[in-house]
Amino acid sequence: MSRIFGPVPSRRLGRSLGVDVVPYKTCTFDCVYCECGATSDLTCERREFFPLEEILDELRDSFAEIPTPPDVITLSGAGEPTLYSRLGELIDTIRRSTGIPVAVITNSSLLFMPEVREELGRADIVLPSLDAALAGPFSRMNRPHGSITLEKIMEGLGTFLDEYRGKVLFEILLIEGYNTDDEDLEALASFLGRHRVDSIQLNTAIRPGTEDGIVPLSRKRLEGICGSFGPRCEIVASAGVRGSHEEFASADRILSMIERRPCTAEDIHRALGVPIQGVVKLLGIMIEKGSVRSDVHDGETFYTASERNSG
Repeated sequence: MSRIFGPVPSRRLGRSLGVDVVPYKTCTFDCVYCECGATSDLTCERREFFPLEEILDELRDSFAEIPTPPDVITLSGAGEPTLYSRLGELIDTIRRSTGIPVAVITNSSLLFMPEVREELGRADIVLPSLDAALAGPFSRMNRPHGSITLEKIMEGLGTFLDEYRGKVLFEILLIEGYNTDDEDLEALASFLGRHRVDSIQLNTAIRPGTEDGIVPLSRKRLEGICGSFGPRCEIVASAGVRGSHEEFASADRILSMIERRPCTAEDIHRALGVPIQGVVKLLGIMIEKGSVRSDVHDGETFYTASERNSG
């Protein structure tokens, strides 16, 4: 499976070229809502999972195939990118060789380590998350590695936010019954009120998660909560269509997307910038061949790579 995916439309970053720096579902958390599925390697050990030069070679090859440069290069994927031990070198090299801003999406779990804060601080944009500021909801929702405590995360995250000079887009993912009580929201708002962030972005689980029964909050409910976090807070909106119609929906590019997370036909259409009719037709062919399966969740059809392709 390629370590480069996209460009895909990001609700927060525009047209983003993704880079996976850890193996699939290698993470510090096993979140109940994760759209990528259950964590297979729950770890806090930082390693060079893939040789740095191999990642950079794949990135160069990908750029040769993209008609229009992306708005941003994002280190994210289906795991926790700060587990990559050469993260700082990778960020520096990408920025120097492409001139494109580098963003990192992180669950904030390793920011208690000074070396992680230093390396992450080299990125242009950081998208940290904290779903709960109380120990009970945090453990139930994020199911962390045994060596991680909420106290350590909040201390490290607070230090990072106070020191970092780049752009911070802070995400909170809300699930009814997990972290939406008044006490939960007040604790999060109190923490964020003490630190600098450019925006606080509320999200909810719109795709199938690890556990059954994860129900997304309604727009009305999110709007009601938004005011709790003040004027910096916004509800994450759906991405618009940004792709070039000269790009085409190949089976390989679709598989690259849906191997990482379930996608609707509309998601694929937005990422590849081709007519929705063409996406639906190609998905039908791929289902017939057995490389893709479809599942209905909350009234929407999501497409996922079949097991023989996602291993």
